[in-house]
Amino acid sequence: MAACATAASIPISYSPSIDVNRFEQRKLYLDAIDLARSGQFTKLAKLKGKLKNYPLYPYVVYSEITNRISRQSPNDILNFIEQHSDTPLVQPLINQWLKNLAKRGQWETFLTYYERFKKEGTLPINKDVACHYGFALYKNNRVEQAFKQAENLWLVGYSQPDSCDPIFQVWRNAGGITQEYAWSRLAMSLKENERKLSNYLLRFIHRSDKTNATNFRLVHLKPKTIKRYKSFSQDNQRNREIILHGAFRLARTDPVDALAALRYYASIYAFDPEDLENTYARIGLYLAGRSDTTNMVDSLPVNLNNYPALVEARIRQNLKQQNLSDVLILIAILPDDLQSSSRYKYWKGRVLASSLDTADREVAHRIFHELSSERSFYGFLSADLMNLDYSFEEESVQISRDEMLSLEESPGIQRALELLALNERSRARREWYFSTADLTLVERKIAANVALRWGWYKAAIQTMIEANAWNYLAYRFPIAFQENFISHARQTNIPVEWSLAVARQESAFMPDAKSSAGALGVMQLMPATARLVANKTGTRYQSASELTQADLNIRLGTHYLAQMLRRYQNNRILASAAYNAGPGRVDRWLDPNLSADVWIESIPFRETRNYVQNVLMFSVIYARQINEPKPLIYDQERDYFSQRQLKIPVESVTYDW
Repeated sequence: MAACATAASIPISYSPSIDVNRFEQRKLYLDAIDLARSGQFTKLAKLKGKLKNYPLYPYVVYSEITNRISRQSPNDILNFIEQHSDTPLVQPLINQWLKNLAKRGQWETFLTYYERFKKEGTLPINKDVACHYGFALYKNNRVEQAFKQAENLWLVGYSQPDSCDPIFQVWRNAGGITQEYAWSRLAMSLKENERKLSNYLLRFIHRSDKTNATNFRLVHLKPKTIKRYKSFSQDNQRNREIILHGAFRLARTDPVDALAALRYYASIYAFDPEDLENTYARIGLYLAGRSDTTNMVDSLPVNLNNYPALVEARIRQNLKQQNLSDVLILIAILPDDLQSSSRYKYWKGRVLASSLDTADREVAHRIFHELSSERSFYGFLSADLMNLDYSFEEESVQISRDEMLSLEESPGIQRALELLALNERSRARREWYFSTADLTLVERKIAANVALRWGWYKAAIQTMIEANAWNYLAYRFPIAFQENFISHARQTNIPVEWSLAVARQESAFMPDAKSSAGALGVMQLMPATARLVANKTGTRYQSASELTQADLNIRLGTHYLAQMLRRYQNNRILASAAYNAGPGRVDRWLDPNLSADVWIESIPFRETRNYVQNVLMFSVIYARQINEPKPLIYDQERDYFSQRQLKIPVESVTYDW
């Protein structure tokens, strides 16, 4: 009988066995890649034969072709596509080849194969290639199509690559960049906050629009400029667009002034009604973030049925102010899908539970009882209110060793695991997701198990997410880097399930993760923060690149978590918010007059609000994973906030199911 294993039972230290020949193949592979990159193709030809049975042989061929791309014929490219269509290398190769054809002016060949690949569905999405396509159309006398492509490339709010210059130039020479097109792109760039691009675009602005364009940029950079009412006394389309943009920009820092200015201009300008209402609604989002603007928000000339985000913002504002009857009214305005979400079911129950009417409290009990069966932040909150155990809704799966080994031997999975072993993590991820995209649910479960066997936590988590397999908690919440987290949690005296939850939320345990803001590694540390923590703790730390080392990242991350926890008197709610948004912001948000759940719900940033909720929920799941059950919110964390906590005496209501 085949031995069976579950994801939870696989030892963390497990490392699949690799024979000696595989280690030799890896060395030869790395040598082959170096030879291709250095142009030593004669030596490469001799070496390739030894790698034909190696899983990464397609990458050797790809490297050889791309490093001598100018010498490749269409048949060479088509042969590679045919032989290696089961790899994620096809589109990158097509991309490089098409760009090289453009570089060499092979416009007829470029156009032929661009359109062939597009029809076959293998054309990569690439800005350079799209720009070259426009010029290829022009060079092949398909001028009308070329200029249409130029128009599409022009009318965007971001900078296009230099490869667009040739098609833009011929289009401009033919009168394609009209006064309206020049203005439209300037407006788009400002709405995308592309300041450098907007400055560049001034050269295309028509003489009659120069003053308007200058005013537009000035209002963007200094939104209070719209309060110089005499400068915008003339009602015309340009001024209307400038004022609406400026009012929205001003609302970010001073929504009260923005509203006053917009009301003034609305009295003298003939704004498009829909554009005006949209701007009022956008200002309303910022007004609702303040506690002293309820009347202003209520008076906005906006149909709330069309702006659910504004309704949600008003719900948060009214929760902070304990305007409970208004909360119920606003929840009723939300679209059905939002009303039926666990978030707004909870808040409906929360309001009804405080009612003096027994019938209302009975409805609240039913809501909380229903929610308590869910594995969610609001489900766990409801379970606490009802004094019930948390519902984890977990499913498990029995997978035989033979099934795991069989999947490991499939070509795509082998390639992904080899790339992982060689620390080519970016390529490994592309190969993994490409190879698992068409797997069945059962096969994805096996794949996730394989990933865990290799210590590839991110791949296991993502595979289950893409399969919508939400209840397989052993795969979605692996106890990653177990020794590191336990050791550093003990040193810093913080709950290990909390640090695991933070890392799970931050990067899904991805050592080389890098955010758009520059945060790095498993716990997504900013280099400057890492430097400060390292200096304070006496940890050796030299450069940001070291933050991709899991142990160092976890060490510094847990120490920083500990600093935040001490700063906020062992309150994980506030410390989690500070880890995400910064302690300075959290200090400004503090309001001890709010209950814990209302404070979390009213965090101004959606990202931080969801972050705190996820970290608390994930902490509960991880506490269960390590057999040390913990509550969603500790008593001392609740006590930090208002004593007006909602408590429901379960015995006071008799259910009539």
